[in-house]
Amino acid sequence: MILRHILILTMLSIGTLAGEEAEVVFSEVSLTKGDDDLIYLTINSDEAIAGLQFEVSYDPEVLEIGVPSLTTRNRDFSLKIKKDSASFKVVAFSMEGKAFNLEDPVLKIPLSSKGDYEGSISLDVKDFILSRPDGNKINLRVSAGQIYLVPSLPATFTLNQNFPNPFNNQTVIKFDLPESALVDLIIYDIFGERIRALEERSVLPAGFHAKRWDGLNDSQDPVPSGEYVCSMKVGVNYHAMKMVLLR
Repeated sequence: MILRHILILTMLSIGTLAGEEAEVVFSEVSLTKGDDDLIYLTINSDEAIAGLQFEVSYDPEVLEIGVPSLTTRNRDFSLKIKKDSASFKVVAFSMEGKAFNLEDPVLKIPLSSKGDYEGSISLDVKDFILSRPDGNKINLRVSAGQIYLVPSLPATFTLNQNFPNPFNNQTVIKFDLPESALVDLIIYDIFGERIRALEERSVLPAGFHAKRWDGLNDSQDPVPSGEYVCSMKVGVNYHAMKMVLLR
């Protein structure tokens, strides 16, 4: 009978605080000696994530770690790797302030089992940092072996310039609410005619929000190329910006 040496990696995960929607998970892997596999890093978050950093240490007698790489949908991001015989540090970020595509895993880490080891082992993940598109670090709290995201709130009501702009098929409109508020987010043409209501008399919680506009009007018909105005009303606060649609 041939003895199979099994290695199961149980990774440290970033969980959620009560009522929050943010989670970072390293996938578990089961290996036999000499086999190759991948660990995937997945981020689930309602808040846009534009940068990450962490360090992993491991037993080089048991594991061989390859060079981490970004997955297909996030290949436009800059990735820096610092690796030695028993640890590696990863920094991934966008110089343009873009957010990661979180629909798929963000990062993959190749590894193989090279030692005669049977059982389970946990890699040591430390100094995990996430940042938003504005460059500000997302606060983290460590408790009982878990790393929790502590939500930060914006200081003022803000309507940010849409991205991309000009745009073709769709654009993203981001706005910040320092407190829960009644919000109207409506798009007009340059003559003041209403085109599309993205939010109307909606009570939204405090935080960082994003809405997509697909270039359609309220009747779901495509609107022509040209300049449009995005208007946001929050209580007595009013904000507006111009957007350019090019078809």
